[in-house]
Amino acid sequence: MYSVKPYNAFARPRAAAFLLTVGASFFIGASATGCSTTEEQVSAQIDVLAGNDVGSERWNGAVDALTTIGRPGARQLVALLNPALYRGVAYRGFRDEIERTAAGAATVLGNIRHKAASASMGGLMTVAYRSSERLAALRALGELGFTDAAITALKVQLKDKAPLIRLLASVSLVKLGENSAQDTIINAVLHGGQELAETAIGELERANFHGVPTLVDLHRSGEHGARLSKALERVRDQLIDQLDDDDPEIRRASAAGLGDVADALAIEPLFSLLEDPSNLVRFYAASALVRLGDTRGGEFLFSALADADPILRLNAIKSLVRVQQSSGGVESRLLACLQHDNAALRSGAAQILGQAKVHTALDPLLSLIDDSDAQVRWNTAIALGHLGAAGSRDALEKLSDDGDETVAYYAQWALQQLGSG
Repeated sequence: MYSVKPYNAFARPRAAAFLLTVGASFFIGASATGCSTTEEQVSAQIDVLAGNDVGSERWNGAVDALTTIGRPGARQLVALLNPALYRGVAYRGFRDEIERTAAGAATVLGNIRHKAASASMGGLMTVAYRSSERLAALRALGELGFTDAAITALKVQLKDKAPLIRLLASVSLVKLGENSAQDTIINAVLHGGQELAETAIGELERANFHGVPTLVDLHRSGEHGARLSKALERVRDQLIDQLDDDDPEIRRASAAGLGDVADALAIEPLFSLLEDPSNLVRFYAASALVRLGDTRGGEFLFSALADADPILRLNAIKSLVRVQQSSGGVESRLLACLQHDNAALRSGAAQILGQAKVHTALDPLLSLIDDSDAQVRWNTAIALGHLGAAGSRDALEKLSDDGDETVAYYAQWALQQLGSG
């Protein structure tokens, strides 16, 4: 824990001296040209950061104030991550102030998701820097959005000797959609001791929908059950609130996360999204409803699967594949659709069963090789190729001689998936 240091009359003069020493050209230049109100506000809050310990009440207050100012202050904050500040007289005389402002700048830039700061942030994570600077940069990188440079920099930190560094790097990678380090987080919770476990759960709890799959996996382990339940409840409430967000991507990801959390309190808020302006949001909400056992989600998806609109059918197929792979909750209905009078339903069900690799569908799929609809036959061939069962060879060889060129092509492709056995 960082100690809380009261702000006093002695801290501010030293902080001001630091700002003048390490950033004279920047700040004096701003004053000479008539510093704007925003620049003055940012400079004042940087002064507070410099004069107070990282994590103290005053330091946190300055971080909050700078976060509220947002992107207009980003230029001044990025300047505080300049490696040149870590050299010469200024570095030796004001090392503590540099640490406080760099950690604060990194935290704020992460909060406002200033992606242009990624390169500077990556440089702040090496062992040449103190713990607070490294931790702030690690957390911030996970908020800035995917870049190859960020992923590379974070993966380097997975080799660090410190368990906390490895943990925060892993959480940031998860936030950036890179789940290869998930085991590091799970290991920290299950085998890292009480303090590291609490830190890991807290980081996942603050990771929004990004942390949900890992929280759910951990909850199934039975360890730290009460703490993980509380974390999932808090994330659930946040995700439900975000279903009203202006950004459709936030609504979509929140709906997907609620499907993983699998809490009945999300059912009605998710149902309201079936009328969302965004196609993608509607389909993710419907998928989540199916996973929560609500039949209205299934009705929405299967209705779209039979729709004349190819875009709706494609969205339905993708959604039902996700549902089947994650929960198996639509298998029986998909199998029934293989015998439906509607060719679109037969074709779509064959696609989904193949992509989801439902091996119990083998015999029902084989019954479709003589279907009157060519699209059903070629999707059946593709599905059999995905399943890769040796027992489908004879049927595929028959389809490879089909009078429809598309059917014959996909049957030959499927035979290649079976190999030469």
